[in-house]
Amino acid sequence: MKSSCSEKLLQREKVFEYIDHHYDEHLSKLQELLKQPSISAENRGVRQCAELVKSYLVDLGCKNPRLVETSGFPVVYGYYDAGADKTIIIYFMYDTQPVDDPGWTVSPLEGKVINLPPFGDCLVARGAINTKGELRAFLNACESIKTVGEKIPVNLMFVAEGEEELGSRHLPEFIAKYENELKKADAVFFPSADQNQKGKVMIELGVKGIVYFELELDGKTWGYGPTKFDIHGSNKAWVDSPAWRMVQALSTMTSKDGNKVLIDGFYDNALPPSKEDLELLKKLEKTFDEDSEKDLMKVERFIGNVHGREALLKYLYSPTLNINGIWGGYIGPGTKTVLPYKITAKVDVRLVPNMTVEEVIPRIRRHLDKHGFQEVKILELEEGYGWAKTSVKEPSTQAVIKTYQEFGYESEIWPHIAGSAPFCMFNREPLNLPFVIGGLGHGGRAHSPNEYLVVQEEGPTGGLCTLEKSYVAILDNLSKMG
Repeated sequence: MKSSCSEKLLQREKVFEYIDHHYDEHLSKLQELLKQPSISAENRGVRQCAELVKSYLVDLGCKNPRLVETSGFPVVYGYYDAGADKTIIIYFMYDTQPVDDPGWTVSPLEGKVINLPPFGDCLVARGAINTKGELRAFLNACESIKTVGEKIPVNLMFVAEGEEELGSRHLPEFIAKYENELKKADAVFFPSADQNQKGKVMIELGVKGIVYFELELDGKTWGYGPTKFDIHGSNKAWVDSPAWRMVQALSTMTSKDGNKVLIDGFYDNALPPSKEDLELLKKLEKTFDEDSEKDLMKVERFIGNVHGREALLKYLYSPTLNINGIWGGYIGPGTKTVLPYKITAKVDVRLVPNMTVEEVIPRIRRHLDKHGFQEVKILELEEGYGWAKTSVKEPSTQAVIKTYQEFGYESEIWPHIAGSAPFCMFNREPLNLPFVIGGLGHGGRAHSPNEYLVVQEEGPTGGLCTLEKSYVAILDNLSKMG
Protein backbone atom coordinates (compact mmCIF):
# COMPACT_ATOMS: atom_id res chain seq x y z
CA MET A 1 0.00 0.00 0.00
CA LYS A 2 1.38 3.41 -0.93
CA SER A 3 1.96 5.90 1.83
CA SER A 4 1.11 9.56 1.45
CA CYS A 5 4.11 11.87 1.33
CA SER A 6 2.36 13.99 3.94
CA GLU A 7 2.42 11.17 6.53
CA LYS A 8 6.10 11.67 7.30
CA LEU A 9 8.18 14.55 6.01
CA LEU A 10 11.79 13.89 5.00
CA GLN A 11 14.10 15.26 7.68
CA ARG A 12 16.55 16.91 5.29
CA GLU A 13 18.86 18.42 7.90
CA LYS A 14 19.55 14.98 9.33
CA VAL A 15 20.56 13.76 5.87
CA PHE A 16 22.58 16.90 5.13
CA GLU A 17 24.58 16.50 8.34
CA TYR A 18 25.39 12.91 7.41
CA ILE A 19 26.57 13.99 3.93
CA ASP A 20 28.86 16.64 5.47
CA HIS A 21 30.44 14.10 7.81
CA HIS A 22 31.02 11.45 5.13
CA TYR A 23 32.68 13.52 2.42
CA ASP A 24 35.82 11.37 2.23
CA GLU A 25 33.84 8.15 1.97
CA HIS A 26 31.54 9.57 -0.72
CA LEU A 27 34.48 10.96 -2.70
CA SER A 28 36.16 7.54 -2.68
CA LYS A 29 33.01 6.02 -4.15
CA LEU A 30 33.16 8.49 -7.03
CA GLN A 31 36.81 7.62 -7.55
CA GLU A 32 36.03 3.91 -7.63
CA LEU A 33 33.53 4.38 -10.45
CA LEU A 34 35.78 6.76 -12.41
CA LYS A 35 38.73 4.36 -12.21
CA GLN A 36 36.69 1.70 -13.97
CA PRO A 37 37.02 2.29 -17.73
CA SER A 38 33.78 2.38 -19.74
CA ILE A 39 34.82 3.68 -23.16
CA SER A 40 32.02 2.59 -25.45
CA ALA A 41 33.74 3.62 -28.71
CA GLU A 42 36.56 1.19 -27.90
CA ASN A 43 34.53 -1.48 -26.06
CA ARG A 44 36.89 -0.94 -23.15
CA GLY A 45 35.58 -1.97 -19.74
CA VAL A 46 31.95 -1.23 -20.57
CA ARG A 47 30.41 -4.50 -19.36
CA GLN A 48 32.58 -4.48 -16.24
CA CYS A 49 31.33 -0.97 -15.49
CA ALA A 50 27.75 -2.12 -16.03
CA GLU A 51 28.30 -4.85 -13.45
CA LEU A 52 29.73 -2.28 -11.02
CA VAL A 53 26.70 -0.01 -11.45
CA LYS A 54 24.42 -3.01 -10.94
CA SER A 55 26.22 -3.77 -7.67
CA TYR A 56 25.48 -0.21 -6.52
CA LEU A 57 21.76 -0.77 -7.16
CA VAL A 58 21.96 -4.03 -5.18
CA ASP A 59 23.56 -2.14 -2.29
CA LEU A 60 20.81 0.48 -2.40
CA GLY A 61 18.13 -2.19 -2.09
CA CYS A 62 16.62 -2.20 -5.56
CA LYS A 63 14.40 -5.13 -6.50
CA ASN A 64 16.22 -7.53 -8.79
CA PRO A 65 18.60 -5.05 -10.48
CA ARG A 66 19.78 -6.49 -13.76
CA LEU A 67 21.66 -6.01 -16.99
CA VAL A 68 19.12 -5.77 -19.79
CA GLU A 69 20.82 -7.02 -22.92
CA THR A 70 20.47 -5.15 -26.20
CA SER A 71 22.08 -5.56 -29.61
CA GLY A 72 24.91 -3.47 -28.16
CA PHE A 73 25.95 -2.76 -24.59
CA PRO A 74 23.52 -3.55 -21.77
CA VAL A 75 21.22 -1.15 -19.97
CA VAL A 76 21.44 -1.39 -16.19
CA TYR A 77 17.92 -1.39 -14.76
CA GLY A 78 16.74 -1.41 -11.16
CA TYR A 79 13.55 -0.53 -9.32
CA TYR A 80 13.55 0.88 -5.81
CA ASP A 81 10.14 0.51 -4.21
CA ALA A 82 9.68 3.18 -1.55
CA GLY A 83 5.95 2.59 -1.32
CA ALA A 84 5.55 6.19 -2.42
CA ASP A 85 2.88 8.02 -4.40
CA LYS A 86 5.27 9.21 -7.11
CA THR A 87 7.63 7.23 -9.32
CA ILE A 88 10.60 8.87 -11.04
CA ILE A 89 12.79 7.40 -13.77
CA ILE A 90 16.43 8.25 -13.00
CA TYR A 91 18.29 8.31 -16.30
CA PHE A 92 22.07 7.85 -16.30
CA MET A 93 24.82 7.09 -18.76
CA TYR A 94 27.73 4.98 -17.55
CA ASP A 95 29.82 5.09 -20.74
CA THR A 96 32.43 7.73 -21.54
CA GLN A 97 34.49 9.16 -24.35
CA PRO A 98 38.03 7.86 -25.07
CA VAL A 99 40.98 9.12 -23.02
CA ASP A 100 43.75 9.28 -25.61
CA ASP A 101 43.48 13.02 -26.30
CA PRO A 102 46.69 14.92 -25.48
CA GLY A 103 46.84 17.50 -22.71
CA TRP A 104 45.87 15.56 -19.60
CA THR A 105 47.79 16.81 -16.55
CA VAL A 106 46.83 13.69 -14.57
CA SER A 107 46.06 10.14 -15.63
CA PRO A 108 42.48 10.24 -16.98
CA LEU A 109 41.50 7.03 -15.17
CA GLU A 110 43.24 7.73 -11.86
CA GLY A 111 40.43 9.77 -10.31
CA LYS A 112 42.83 12.28 -8.78
CA VAL A 113 41.81 15.38 -6.82
CA ILE A 114 43.80 18.50 -7.74
CA ASN A 115 43.41 22.22 -7.14
CA LEU A 116 41.89 24.10 -10.07
CA PRO A 117 41.49 27.84 -9.40
CA PRO A 118 39.06 29.41 -8.75
CA PHE A 119 37.13 26.29 -7.71
CA GLY A 120 39.55 24.67 -5.26
CA ASP A 121 39.72 20.89 -5.15
CA CYS A 122 38.35 19.18 -8.24
CA LEU A 123 38.08 15.53 -9.18
CA VAL A 124 39.80 15.25 -12.58
CA ALA A 125 39.05 12.15 -14.66
CA ARG A 126 37.23 11.00 -17.75
CA GLY A 127 33.54 10.85 -16.85
CA ALA A 128 33.87 13.19 -13.87
CA ILE A 129 31.13 15.49 -15.23
CA ASN A 130 29.87 13.44 -18.17
CA THR A 131 28.32 11.81 -16.18
CA LYS A 132 29.69 9.13 -13.87
CA GLY A 133 30.42 11.72 -11.19
CA GLU A 134 26.76 12.70 -10.93
CA LEU A 135 25.67 9.05 -11.14
CA ARG A 136 27.64 8.08 -8.05
CA ALA A 137 26.84 11.34 -6.22
CA PHE A 138 23.11 10.69 -6.71
CA LEU A 139 23.48 7.17 -5.31
CA ASN A 140 25.43 8.63 -2.37
CA ALA A 141 22.47 10.94 -1.73
CA CYS A 142 19.99 8.05 -1.80
CA GLU A 143 22.14 5.93 0.49
CA SER A 144 22.49 8.84 2.92
CA ILE A 145 18.70 9.16 3.20
CA LYS A 146 18.40 5.48 4.11
CA THR A 147 21.41 5.34 6.43
CA VAL A 148 20.02 8.00 8.79
CA GLY A 149 16.71 6.14 9.03
CA GLU A 150 14.71 8.27 6.61
CA LYS A 151 12.68 7.00 3.63
CA ILE A 152 13.51 7.82 0.04
CA PRO A 153 10.40 9.88 -0.77
CA VAL A 154 9.70 8.54 -4.30
CA ASN A 155 9.93 5.21 -6.06
CA LEU A 156 12.95 5.09 -8.36
CA MET A 157 13.36 3.41 -11.74
CA PHE A 158 17.08 3.46 -12.56
CA VAL A 159 17.95 3.39 -16.27
CA ALA A 160 21.71 3.51 -16.90
CA GLU A 161 22.80 3.09 -20.51
CA GLY A 162 26.22 2.28 -21.88
CA GLU A 163 25.92 3.73 -25.38
CA GLU A 164 25.05 7.40 -24.94
CA GLU A 165 28.39 8.40 -26.44
CA LEU A 166 27.50 6.24 -29.46
CA GLY A 167 24.11 7.88 -29.94
CA SER A 168 22.00 5.61 -27.68
CA ARG A 169 21.49 3.44 -30.73
CA HIS A 170 20.04 0.50 -28.79
CA LEU A 171 18.19 2.31 -26.00
CA PRO A 172 14.92 1.98 -28.00
CA GLU A 173 15.20 -1.81 -27.58
CA PHE A 174 15.18 -1.41 -23.81
CA ILE A 175 12.28 1.06 -23.88
CA ALA A 176 10.21 -1.30 -26.06
CA LYS A 177 10.92 -4.20 -23.71
CA TYR A 178 10.07 -2.24 -20.52
CA GLU A 179 7.43 0.09 -21.94
CA ASN A 180 4.65 -1.01 -19.59
CA GLU A 181 6.80 -0.50 -16.50
CA LEU A 182 8.23 2.83 -17.64
CA LYS A 183 4.76 4.21 -18.36
CA LYS A 184 4.00 4.03 -14.63
CA ALA A 185 6.51 6.83 -13.96
CA ASP A 186 5.44 10.43 -13.34
CA ALA A 187 8.59 12.05 -14.75
CA VAL A 188 12.20 11.48 -15.78
CA PHE A 189 15.06 13.05 -13.79
CA PHE A 190 18.60 13.38 -15.15
CA PRO A 191 21.02 14.17 -12.29
CA SER A 192 23.45 16.85 -13.41
CA ALA A 193 25.59 19.70 -12.04
CA ASP A 194 23.98 22.83 -13.41
CA GLN A 195 25.98 25.75 -12.09
CA ASN A 196 28.24 27.60 -14.50
CA GLN A 197 31.79 28.57 -13.60
CA LYS A 198 30.58 31.66 -11.72
CA GLY A 199 27.98 29.76 -9.71
CA LYS A 200 24.91 30.82 -11.69
CA VAL A 201 22.22 28.14 -11.75
CA MET A 202 20.77 27.23 -15.13
CA ILE A 203 17.77 25.07 -15.98
CA GLU A 204 17.57 23.66 -19.49
CA LEU A 205 14.07 22.62 -20.54
CA GLY A 206 14.98 20.81 -23.72
CA VAL A 207 17.47 19.80 -26.37
CA LYS A 208 17.82 19.95 -30.13
CA GLY A 209 17.77 16.77 -32.16
CA ILE A 210 20.74 15.44 -34.10
CA VAL A 211 21.51 13.34 -37.17
CA TYR A 212 25.16 12.30 -37.53
CA PHE A 213 26.62 10.82 -40.71
CA GLU A 214 29.65 10.57 -42.96
CA LEU A 215 30.00 11.67 -46.55
CA GLU A 216 32.48 9.54 -48.47
CA LEU A 217 33.91 9.84 -51.97
CA ASP A 218 36.43 7.49 -53.59
CA GLY A 219 37.88 7.32 -57.06
CA LYS A 220 36.46 3.88 -57.87
CA THR A 221 32.84 4.91 -57.14
CA TRP A 222 33.31 8.22 -58.91
CA GLY A 223 34.99 6.70 -61.95
CA TYR A 224 37.76 9.31 -61.88
CA GLY A 225 41.01 9.63 -59.95
CA PRO A 226 42.90 6.85 -58.11
CA THR A 227 40.69 3.80 -57.46
CA LYS A 228 42.59 1.65 -54.93
CA PHE A 229 45.28 3.67 -53.14
CA ASP A 230 46.84 7.12 -52.86
CA ILE A 231 49.21 7.94 -55.72
CA HIS A 232 52.09 10.40 -56.10
CA GLY A 233 50.95 14.02 -55.96
CA SER A 234 52.66 14.88 -59.23
CA ASN A 235 49.96 12.88 -61.00
CA LYS A 236 47.44 15.66 -60.39
CA ALA A 237 48.61 16.99 -63.74
CA TRP A 238 46.63 14.26 -65.48
CA VAL A 239 44.52 12.48 -62.81
CA ASP A 240 41.34 13.83 -61.18
CA SER A 241 41.24 14.45 -57.41
CA PRO A 242 38.46 12.95 -55.22
CA ALA A 243 39.53 15.41 -52.52
CA TRP A 244 38.75 18.46 -54.64
CA ARG A 245 35.53 16.80 -55.78
CA MET A 246 34.42 16.42 -52.15
CA VAL A 247 35.30 20.03 -51.38
CA GLN A 248 33.14 21.12 -54.31
CA ALA A 249 30.24 18.94 -53.14
CA LEU A 250 30.41 20.35 -49.62
CA SER A 251 30.58 23.92 -50.93
CA THR A 252 27.17 23.56 -52.59
CA MET A 253 25.47 22.91 -49.26
CA THR A 254 25.88 26.35 -47.68
CA SER A 255 26.36 30.01 -48.48
CA LYS A 256 29.98 31.09 -48.97
CA ASP A 257 30.39 31.95 -45.30
CA GLY A 258 29.05 28.52 -44.30
CA ASN A 259 26.24 30.00 -42.22
CA LYS A 260 23.12 29.49 -44.35
CA VAL A 261 22.15 25.99 -45.45
CA LEU A 262 21.19 25.83 -49.14
CA ILE A 263 19.63 22.36 -49.14
CA ASP A 264 16.07 22.51 -50.51
CA GLY A 265 13.46 22.38 -47.75
CA PHE A 266 16.04 22.37 -44.95
CA TYR A 267 14.24 25.05 -42.93
CA ASP A 268 10.66 24.16 -43.94
CA ASN A 269 9.63 22.40 -40.72
CA ALA A 270 11.62 24.54 -38.27
CA LEU A 271 9.26 26.22 -35.81
CA PRO A 272 9.83 29.73 -34.45
CA PRO A 273 9.82 30.29 -30.67
CA SER A 274 6.54 29.48 -28.92
CA LYS A 275 4.69 31.99 -26.75
CA GLU A 276 6.16 30.35 -23.63
CA ASP A 277 9.65 30.43 -25.18
CA LEU A 278 9.34 34.16 -25.89
CA GLU A 279 8.34 34.82 -22.28
CA LEU A 280 11.37 32.89 -21.07
CA LEU A 281 13.64 34.72 -23.52
CA LYS A 282 12.58 38.10 -22.12
CA LYS A 283 13.97 37.05 -18.74
CA LEU A 284 16.93 35.13 -20.14
CA GLU A 285 18.33 38.03 -22.15
CA LYS A 286 18.58 40.10 -18.95
CA THR A 287 20.87 37.58 -17.23
CA PHE A 288 22.61 35.97 -20.22
CA ASP A 289 26.36 36.19 -19.64
CA GLU A 290 27.70 36.47 -23.17
CA ASP A 291 31.30 37.07 -22.14
CA SER A 292 31.41 33.92 -20.00
CA GLU A 293 30.06 31.82 -22.85
CA LYS A 294 32.68 33.18 -25.24
CA ASP A 295 35.45 32.71 -22.71
CA LEU A 296 34.40 29.12 -22.06
CA MET A 297 34.63 28.35 -25.79
CA LYS A 298 37.59 30.68 -26.41
CA VAL A 299 35.83 32.45 -29.29
CA GLU A 300 36.02 36.16 -30.06
CA ARG A 301 32.54 36.75 -31.50
CA PHE A 302 29.30 35.13 -32.58
CA ILE A 303 28.17 34.85 -36.22
CA GLY A 304 27.33 38.29 -37.57
CA ASN A 305 28.73 39.79 -34.36
CA VAL A 306 25.27 39.46 -32.79
CA HIS A 307 24.63 40.02 -29.09
CA GLY A 308 21.98 39.42 -26.45
CA ARG A 309 18.54 38.40 -27.67
CA GLU A 310 19.65 38.05 -31.29
CA ALA A 311 22.48 35.72 -30.27
CA LEU A 312 20.10 33.62 -28.18
CA LEU A 313 17.63 33.32 -31.05
CA LYS A 314 20.43 32.10 -33.34
CA TYR A 315 21.68 29.59 -30.77
CA LEU A 316 18.30 28.17 -29.83
CA TYR A 317 16.22 28.29 -33.01
CA SER A 318 18.66 27.80 -35.89
CA PRO A 319 18.97 24.30 -37.35
CA THR A 320 22.58 23.70 -38.35
CA LEU A 321 24.75 21.74 -40.77
CA ASN A 322 28.22 21.26 -39.27
CA ILE A 323 31.41 19.62 -40.55
CA ASN A 324 33.07 17.81 -37.63
CA GLY A 325 36.13 16.70 -39.55
CA ILE A 326 37.53 15.92 -43.01
CA TRP A 327 40.33 13.54 -43.82
CA GLY A 328 42.03 11.71 -46.65
CA GLY A 329 45.52 11.19 -47.96
CA TYR A 330 48.55 12.05 -45.85
CA ILE A 331 48.15 14.15 -42.69
CA GLY A 332 51.30 13.14 -40.77
CA PRO A 333 54.41 15.20 -40.04
CA GLY A 334 56.75 16.42 -42.74
CA THR A 335 56.19 16.14 -46.48
CA LYS A 336 54.58 13.32 -48.43
CA THR A 337 52.99 14.41 -51.67
CA VAL A 338 50.00 12.22 -52.52
CA LEU A 339 46.80 12.38 -54.51
CA PRO A 340 44.27 10.69 -52.19
CA TYR A 341 41.97 8.02 -53.59
CA LYS A 342 39.32 8.56 -50.90
CA ILE A 343 38.10 11.43 -48.72
CA THR A 344 35.60 11.39 -45.86
CA ALA A 345 33.76 14.10 -43.96
CA LYS A 346 31.89 13.67 -40.68
CA VAL A 347 28.78 15.86 -40.59
CA ASP A 348 26.01 16.58 -38.11
CA VAL A 349 22.65 18.28 -38.49
CA ARG A 350 20.97 19.79 -35.40
CA LEU A 351 17.19 19.81 -35.41
CA VAL A 352 14.92 22.41 -33.83
CA PRO A 353 11.30 21.69 -32.86
CA ASN A 354 9.08 20.17 -35.55
CA MET A 355 12.03 18.93 -37.62
CA THR A 356 12.36 15.15 -37.78
CA VAL A 357 15.32 12.80 -37.88
CA GLU A 358 13.76 10.98 -40.83
CA GLU A 359 13.69 14.01 -43.13
CA VAL A 360 17.42 14.80 -43.01
CA ILE A 361 19.18 12.08 -45.02
CA PRO A 362 16.69 12.13 -47.94
CA ARG A 363 17.12 15.91 -48.24
CA ILE A 364 20.93 15.55 -48.28
CA ARG A 365 20.72 12.77 -50.88
CA ARG A 366 18.42 14.78 -53.15
CA HIS A 367 20.70 17.81 -52.87
CA LEU A 368 23.83 15.88 -53.84
CA ASP A 369 22.07 14.19 -56.75
CA LYS A 370 20.59 17.49 -57.96
CA HIS A 371 24.06 19.04 -58.09
CA GLY A 372 25.61 16.09 -59.91
CA PHE A 373 27.33 14.42 -56.96
CA GLN A 374 25.62 11.03 -57.14
CA GLU A 375 28.93 9.33 -56.36
CA VAL A 376 29.13 10.81 -52.84
CA LYS A 377 28.04 8.12 -50.39
CA ILE A 378 26.07 8.88 -47.22
CA LEU A 379 26.91 6.59 -44.30
CA GLU A 380 24.56 6.91 -41.32
CA LEU A 381 26.50 6.41 -38.09
CA GLU A 382 23.75 6.69 -35.46
CA GLU A 383 20.00 6.37 -35.12
CA GLY A 384 19.83 10.07 -34.30
CA TYR A 385 17.94 11.91 -31.57
CA GLY A 386 14.80 13.93 -32.01
CA TRP A 387 14.33 17.26 -30.24
CA ALA A 388 12.67 17.21 -26.82
CA LYS A 389 11.11 19.85 -24.57
CA THR A 390 9.38 20.13 -21.22
CA SER A 391 7.27 23.11 -20.18
CA VAL A 392 8.48 25.37 -17.39
CA LYS A 393 5.00 24.87 -15.90
CA GLU A 394 5.46 21.10 -15.50
CA PRO A 395 5.38 20.06 -11.82
CA SER A 396 8.75 18.29 -12.17
CA THR A 397 10.35 21.49 -13.50
CA GLN A 398 8.78 23.50 -10.70
CA ALA A 399 10.16 21.00 -8.17
CA VAL A 400 13.72 21.71 -9.33
CA ILE A 401 13.13 25.48 -9.44
CA LYS A 402 11.79 25.29 -5.86
CA THR A 403 14.87 23.35 -4.77
CA TYR A 404 17.21 26.00 -6.11
CA GLN A 405 15.21 28.73 -4.37
CA GLU A 406 15.50 26.82 -1.10
CA PHE A 407 19.28 26.87 -1.53
CA GLY A 408 19.21 30.63 -2.21
CA TYR A 409 19.42 30.63 -6.02
CA GLU A 410 17.15 32.07 -8.68
CA SER A 411 17.36 29.99 -11.83
CA GLU A 412 18.29 31.19 -15.28
CA ILE A 413 15.82 29.21 -17.42
CA TRP A 414 16.66 28.21 -20.99
CA PRO A 415 13.81 27.04 -23.28
CA HIS A 416 16.28 24.43 -24.53
CA ILE A 417 19.94 24.17 -25.47
CA ALA A 418 21.67 23.52 -28.77
CA GLY A 419 23.06 20.19 -27.63
CA SER A 420 21.33 16.83 -28.05
CA ALA A 421 20.50 13.96 -25.70
CA PRO A 422 18.35 10.81 -25.61
CA PHE A 423 15.55 12.47 -23.60
CA CYS A 424 13.38 12.40 -26.73
CA MET A 425 12.99 8.65 -26.23
CA PHE A 426 11.19 9.27 -22.93
CA ASN A 427 9.51 12.53 -24.02
CA ARG A 428 7.78 11.14 -27.14
CA GLU A 429 5.59 8.15 -27.94
CA PRO A 430 5.10 5.69 -26.38
CA LEU A 431 6.03 7.14 -22.95
CA ASN A 432 5.31 10.89 -23.34
CA LEU A 433 6.95 11.72 -20.01
CA PRO A 434 8.16 15.13 -18.85
CA PHE A 435 11.86 15.25 -18.07
CA VAL A 436 13.94 17.56 -15.94
CA ILE A 437 17.67 18.04 -15.44
CA GLY A 438 19.05 19.26 -12.12
CA GLY A 439 21.73 19.47 -9.44
CA LEU A 440 23.73 22.18 -7.66
CA GLY A 441 27.36 21.80 -8.60
CA HIS A 442 29.80 22.46 -11.38
CA GLY A 443 32.10 20.61 -13.72
CA GLY A 444 33.54 21.12 -17.16
CA ARG A 445 35.69 20.01 -20.09
CA ALA A 446 33.44 17.10 -21.03
CA HIS A 447 34.90 15.25 -24.04
CA SER A 448 38.17 17.12 -23.42
CA PRO A 449 41.39 16.59 -21.47
CA ASN A 450 41.24 17.40 -17.75
CA GLU A 451 37.49 16.83 -17.43
CA TYR A 452 36.57 17.85 -13.90
CA LEU A 453 33.92 17.96 -11.19
CA VAL A 454 34.24 20.48 -8.35
CA VAL A 455 34.31 18.69 -4.98
CA GLN A 456 35.40 21.48 -2.62
CA GLU A 457 32.89 23.95 -1.17
CA GLU A 458 35.01 27.09 -0.92
CA GLY A 459 34.90 28.29 -4.54
CA PRO A 460 32.19 30.12 -6.52
CA THR A 461 30.17 26.91 -7.02
CA GLY A 462 28.85 24.05 -4.96
CA GLY A 463 31.05 21.04 -4.35
CA LEU A 464 30.29 17.37 -3.81
CA CYS A 465 28.36 17.83 -0.56
CA THR A 466 26.15 20.55 -2.05
CA LEU A 467 25.54 18.40 -5.13
CA GLU A 468 24.38 15.46 -3.02
CA LYS A 469 22.21 17.67 -0.78
CA SER A 470 20.53 19.19 -3.83
CA TYR A 471 19.62 15.71 -5.06
CA VAL A 472 18.05 14.93 -1.68
CA ALA A 473 15.99 18.13 -1.86
CA ILE A 474 14.98 17.53 -5.49
CA LEU A 475 13.69 14.05 -4.62
CA ASP A 476 11.78 15.52 -1.69
CA ASN A 477 10.21 18.20 -3.88
CA LEU A 478 9.41 15.72 -6.66
CA SER A 479 7.49 13.68 -4.10
CA LYS A 480 5.26 16.71 -3.45
CA MET A 481 4.39 17.38 -7.10
CA GLY A 482 0.75 18.26 -7.65
